[in-house]
Amino acid sequence: RSPGVYFTATQDPSTGRLLSSAKLIPNRGAWMEFETSNRDVISVKVDRRRKSPVSMLLRTLGYSTDAEIHELFEDVDVDPEHPYIKTTISKDTAVGSQEEALLEFYRRLRPGEPPSIDNAKNLMDNLFFNSRRYDLSGVGRYKLNRRLGLDTSSEDRTLSAKDIISLIRTMIQINLGVEKVDDIDHLGNRRVRAVGELLQNQVRVGLLRMERVIKERMTTQM
Repeated sequence: RSPGVYFTATQDPSTGRLLSSAKLIPNRGAWMEFETSNRDVISVKVDRRRKSPVSMLLRTLGYSTDAEIHELFEDVDVDPEHPYIKTTISKDTAVGSQEEALLEFYRRLRPGEPPSIDNAKNLMDNLFFNSRRYDLSGVGRYKLNRRLGLDTSSEDRTLSAKDIISLIRTMIQINLGVEKVDDIDHLGNRRVRAVGELLQNQVRVGLLRMERVIKERMTTQM
């Protein structure tokens, strides 16, 4: 499947309404899976780890108060019977500050490891904002821009807060019937990987292994 974002929806058997979900697929790095529950909570999973409310993810990006989060979606979250953002925030356990959200997000992604602010910040940076660890590729950035209506430079191949906010806004619009879902089996959402790209990936893996070995030997010699 080509890198980019793909929106689907399932019908809730009890009410018959559509509940949207999305997959954000990079060329290299952590996958993100978003889904809407029948209780109007929008959640996210990173690399199939424990589920978290999307409001917790937004708090880790600097939108630490409920008012800031509500303001991001006030023009699209307009269904009084299904207030997605309000319901999602009510399920969020990391209320208070960006640091608290970072620590809670770290606990969910790295259970059993002692959390600290530095470790949590490094984890978030490495997961989504470090070009060495995360790469949408030119194709992924183009498809993300086109699907979400963004104008981010094609050279910027890591994620930004604007990407995640636009993705959540689109999910809410699909739930409301304003936006349509994607046909994931359409050939436009598939791509053939060229030989040069496959070779480039193998060379990259080899260079990273060599870098790790060099660093290990340098530390033992010091």
